[in-house]
Amino acid sequence: MENLTLQEIVSKLKDLNILIVEDGVDVRNIMETTFNKLFHSTTVAIDGVDGLDKFTHQKPDIIITDIRMPNMSGNDMIDKIKELDPNIPIIIVSGHQRLINKNNKADVILNKPIKFEKLISHIYELTQE
Repeated sequence: MENLTLQEIVSKLKDLNILIVEDGVDVRNIMETTFNKLFHSTTVAIDGVDGLDKFTHQKPDIIITDIRMPNMSGNDMIDKIKELDPNIPIIIVSGHQRLINKNNKADVILNKPIKFEKLISHIYELTQE
């Protein structure tokens, strides 16, 4: 990656549309509040079913998702989304690494608690091609 400051990276990402799929209210709210300040638009979904629906209707530039969620797991949602668009960048942010499918098609897997600087760097790397 280029040797850019965090501020320079964020300025290059301002036009992105992000989908956050997270069932945890606190984490979802923190991510939404933070990303609303950084990116063009931030859409939130409460589980994999909601995430898949919002993906098909909103066509985000990148998806950030948890794995362990009600109604449809992040693993299942990722599989369905990658069938529709194999090139959509997906980042998993989860505290349940053992639940991540071995054949998972996510581009990056990060542990909770979230380190936003690292997350922003990965978003930059995945969207600047």
